[in-house]
Amino acid sequence: MKMDISIQDLEIVEIEYLELNNFGEIMKKFFKILFFIILLSILILWLVKVFLLTHKYQVKYYNEDKIEKDIVISFNGIYGYEKQLRFINEKLAEDGYTVVNIQYPTVDDKIVEMTDKYIAPVIDEQVKKLSEINLERKAKNLPELKIHFVVHSMGTCLLRYYLKENKLDSLGKVVLITPPSHGSQLSDNPIADLIRYFIGPAVKDMKTDENSFVNQLGNPNYPCYILIGDSSNNFLFSMFIKGEDDGMVPLATAGLEGASLKTIKNTTHTSILEKQETVDEILKFLKD
Repeated sequence: MKMDISIQDLEIVEIEYLELNNFGEIMKKFFKILFFIILLSILILWLVKVFLLTHKYQVKYYNEDKIEKDIVISFNGIYGYEKQLRFINEKLAEDGYTVVNIQYPTVDDKIVEMTDKYIAPVIDEQVKKLSEINLERKAKNLPELKIHFVVHSMGTCLLRYYLKENKLDSLGKVVLITPPSHGSQLSDNPIADLIRYFIGPAVKDMKTDENSFVNQLGNPNYPCYILIGDSSNNFLFSMFIKGEDDGMVPLATAGLEGASLKTIKNTTHTSILEKQETVDEILKFLKD
């Protein structure tokens, strides 16, 4: 059989081959760029985790040598650090309280592990110390001292877990600042699951579904006061949160049955920690 192939047919085949070859080159370049973007994103997330989100474990004491008033234990929330609570701690110390601040890393463990590693040992140490002090005070007919807590954000979940699992005879009052009492929609976002290694496994504990860890903690059976802000300085986060929020936590679900709640006006999730009104409310609650 004789095949008649014209020059025009050859030109068409050549053009199609070139177009296919060009498409292949374009796809190669696309995947190279995509691979580079993914590697760069992973590197950036790792650097953020290591240098911005990770803070070493440390305990800072105020008025430790002269305990004549109740002890207040304070600690931060997720990605938080000692300096965030310093204003409140210093004001409490000025008022005569012995303050123990716990700074702990929040990106490597779930809430239970963080509590057992970093929070429980310090609380247990202070309980033991206060027990000895109260024995001496009893011999002098002086009233017993108590241990109060002032905790921020995710730290409120650690404390609620600890107090659910442990009974403290010396427990005084508890202040929860901007608590994700029933979770936050930020934890529900699928992106949070994708980058779990970088933002920490504890984020999953704060989902809003009824079976999430935070929603199994129950309501407080101790004197509890909740302080929450009403402003957001993070429009991106606020896009994922239903209703009014403080940039991290929805106001509508911050409350707990049996706990009083007050909104500190014009404050965000973290700026509430540097507000004099916040300190005034804490001191008033501890003294009432």
